[in-house]
Amino acid sequence: MRSIKKGDKLPSVTLYEALPENQTNILDLVANKKAIIFGVPGAFVPGCSRVHLRGFIEKSTDLKLLGFEEIICVSMNDPFVMSAWGNARGANDKVRMLADPTGSFTKAIGMETDIPELGGTRSRRYSMATVNGIVKELFIDASNVKLTCLQTNGVPTYCT
Repeated sequence: MRSIKKGDKLPSVTLYEALPENQTNILDLVANKKAIIFGVPGAFVPGCSRVHLRGFIEKSTDLKLLGFEEIICVSMNDPFVMSAWGNARGANDKVRMLADPTGSFTKAIGMETDIPELGGTRSRRYSMATVNGIVKELFIDASNVKLTCLQTNGVPTYCT
């Protein structure tokens, strides 16, 4: 599967918000909106929490002033974990936390990668700006980027 690129339409895939019964089709969600969608390897992963999610939370007001109506974080976790992660980090009304537990969206856009330290198939880090479900801008981490953590007394202190 090739990776999604600028000009492509998002796939019609079901994701989950907070509970398994709260299904949302990602294409329907952003169909008539400007949206930011970003993917990370996993919830509560230190680099994803300290850098990626935090950055979008901190910039959410600026992004909304630019006309983005949705800011969406997608990860291959279950909806309970995504909800807990969002609550723990203060995502609340700033970033929607959508679960892709089977990786169907991640695979459909060609962003899957193998990260054994996190259990196998996960998402590459990416972000995209969409308008009416069409990718207008896309940023993708290099394919060889691996999870690295500096530790102090056996506790991760900084991860990327």
